[in-house]
Amino acid sequence: MNKRLIRINDIKLILQELLIPKESYESVWDIDLEKLKEKNISILLLDLDNTLLSNKQRNLSIQHLNWLQKCKDNGFQLYLLSNNRSKKRVQKAAKQIECNGIYLAMKPFSFSTKQLAQTYHINLKKCTVIGDQVFKDIILGNWLKIHNILVEPIDKSMSLLVRLQYTLERFLIQKLSPNQ
Repeated sequence: MNKRLIRINDIKLILQELLIPKESYESVWDIDLEKLKEKNISILLLDLDNTLLSNKQRNLSIQHLNWLQKCKDNGFQLYLLSNNRSKKRVQKAAKQIECNGIYLAMKPFSFSTKQLAQTYHINLKKCTVIGDQVFKDIILGNWLKIHNILVEPIDKSMSLLVRLQYTLERFLIQKLSPNQ
């Protein structure tokens, strides 16, 4: 009478559904915009810190601004979705990009994303979440059942705790990947 309520394979499947990104790239510049358009994606929900802007930067780089303009030129709508608690930092970046966004989004919880979608009449099925953290950006996309893309963090110098988080995230992806 020693039956398990949930099997190890079930746990692995649940973790795969939550943690495995749909795509991953070294940086946002490597993202295939044509491939996204073929998937009927027209809206990019962009993380800010360590995805578009290092923690040390105050302004977006010319390279990032050029990539963001390329996204717009290809018909994508852009929105910032940042967990940063500095309204000023997120607003400054949004102004540079000429887009709207949310600070203190509390990813991976979906309520801020749903509020953004409601406010700007966004069809989440046409979105992709782009970010550098599995435990925030990728889980958010997978919970909402929308496309998501993981990129490597811009700034590799980080606190011990953050470095441990990134190491754990990449380890889990490697171990849970269906290709393994």
